[in-house]
Amino acid sequence: MKKTLVSIIASFALTGAAYADYGVGVSGAIAVVDASGSETTTAGDVAGGAANTNKKDVQAISPIASIFAEYITDGGIAIGLEHVPGSADVSDKTHSRTENAQGVSGTDATGTVTRTADAEVENFNTLYIDYPIGQGYVKLGYSQIDVITKENAITSSGTYGDATLDGVTIGAGVKGELAGYYTKTSVEYTDFEELKLTSTTSNTIKADLDVLQFKFSIGRSF
Repeated sequence: MKKTLVSIIASFALTGAAYADYGVGVSGAIAVVDASGSETTTAGDVAGGAANTNKKDVQAISPIASIFAEYITDGGIAIGLEHVPGSADVSDKTHSRTENAQGVSGTDATGTVTRTADAEVENFNTLYIDYPIGQGYVKLGYSQIDVITKENAITSSGTYGDATLDGVTIGAGVKGELAGYYTKTSVEYTDFEELKLTSTTSNTIKADLDVLQFKFSIGRSF
């Protein structure tokens, strides 16, 4: 899928390069980040003594800003790259649970331990095509995002690393003009591939991450 999307974008770019206007701009959006996933712990995990699976669905709503550069062919096709600086929370709060602590054998109780988990996303980049249809346009893009895990490290419980996910972005919007600038008002949805992480103690996390944006962009062509 990634190679196909990049090939399509490159083909449009080569076709329209001789007649292109270049544009740069900024965007503001309200982003809804949805994540649903599960963690499976092994029998040797310090907080369990037996394998178990915990599931959670979380959502965060936050404003985000981005910058973009694109060129627009004589036929109105825009080919560009968008970057979202900074980071955003996957959830609107840190999630925690308290469990009985177990020894290595899983039989001798030694009190309780509290697990906390949270995650951030950053480096949200999209290579895209805006294809005009009447007064509006549709968008197709290839996206990447970094997922930064922020769980607490419990003794002998292991830690997870971070990951970079690939995704497909689709959207639709309308273009306009404002005081010599061009504008785009759109709704965009990005579906990322499944996140799969394994801890240093062989616990596993699987999660699905989606981002829905309600966006307004303003740019200047030259």
